[in-house]
Amino acid sequence: MITEQNVELLNRINFRSCLNAMARPGTVFPIEPFFHSAMMALASVLLYPEVRFFQQADGDWTMIKAMTGTTEVKESEADYLFLDQPDPDILTASQHGDQQNPERSATLICSCDSFANGNPVLLRGPGIQGSRRTTLPVPPVFLKRLAQKNKDFPLGIDLFFLSLDNTVCALPRTTSVELL
Repeated sequence: MITEQNVELLNRINFRSCLNAMARPGTVFPIEPFFHSAMMALASVLLYPEVRFFQQADGDWTMIKAMTGTTEVKESEADYLFLDQPDPDILTASQHGDQQNPERSATLICSCDSFANGNPVLLRGPGIQGSRRTTLPVPPVFLKRLAQKNKDFPLGIDLFFLSLDNTVCALPRTTSVELL
């Protein structure tokens, strides 16, 4: 039975995994599923009444809206975008802040099959000692558009990838991604 205490505990565990993933880009951390879904788990952690979201992903979004009090909007207005797969067009349409308000940027949360299958990349930036080789489950055009969106720090977009085995990996806007 789901209780408020259970949800709070899951949110704390998953929030810690999200923080660790952002602090160590390209490193994988476990997520405790919520209603059998890592996507719903992150939605429960990240959404609250003052933020808006867009979803193009499986899940019980009516329940998430009721639990979090958040509002669903179109992709260009969303603070958080939940996607079944990385979509270059949605990435392009999402907000990335402006010089006056860099905090008005989006975070994309994308599902993927696994982190083993993907394009090899080299990551550099804060949280990475030197560089880190990994694979990312995104097409090259997505990475090119991400680099364009993130070229003028502090403007940019943060990313979370969720695999089917309930793990999360993050790419903060400060991370440089080089396709190998």
